[in-house]
Parts: sequence; C-alpha cells; structure tokens
Amino acid sequence: MSGHEVGVNARDAYQSGNTAESYAADFIGLGEDFKAVLDAAKSACDHEPEVTGWEAYGEEQAEAIAKVEEHGLSLAENVQAGAAEASHTDVDSGDGFSEAGSPLGRPINFY
Repeated sequence: MSGHEVGVNARDAYQSGNTAESYAADFIGLGEDFKAVLDAAKSACDHEPEVTGWEAYGEEQAEAIAKVEEHGLSLAENVQAGAAEASHTDVDSGDGFSEAGSPLGRPINFY
C-alpha cells in the first residue's frame, strides 16, 4: 500500500474478532472460579491469628472480574463490527467507482 491510502483486510480483521471472541469465552465463569479460590483461602485461614477483610476484597475483585468478562466480549463484537463496516464501505465505494468506466486496479473487500 502506498502512503496515500488506507485499507482493511476485512477477512483478517473479522477473524481477529473471532479469535477475541474465543478468548472472551474463556473469561466466562472467571468470577465463580475466583470466588471458589477465595472461599478456599478463607477456610485455610480461619484459625488464629484470624485474617479478616475477605468479603470486602472479594466484592471489589468480583466487580473487576465482571468488567474483564464484559470488556472481552465487547472487544470481540467491536472488532467484528468494524471489519463488517469496512467491507461494506469498500463494496459501496466499488459500486460507485464502477460507473467510471475503467476497472479498479485491485479487488474490493467482500464480506
């Protein structure tokens, strides 16, 4: 690509969104796993000297973990939507330029 144009390989971008979606799927249930580990740690520390603050820490971290799950899915959706939008823009532009009478020098993305 020359320094005067911008492009998106829509297929690769959409595949990257699929990959992000796959990673995000692994985040699902992370909060429950964290709670189980925290409960096990709390049980292991229930003797003298007793450790306190488990509930506050667990609630704070559970909120952060829920955000990780949410952001992972949002990332995947945004990458896929961006790829689709780039492809649609290319197709629309290709249709407009096809009326100019000469073919384009390279293929247009198809989604």
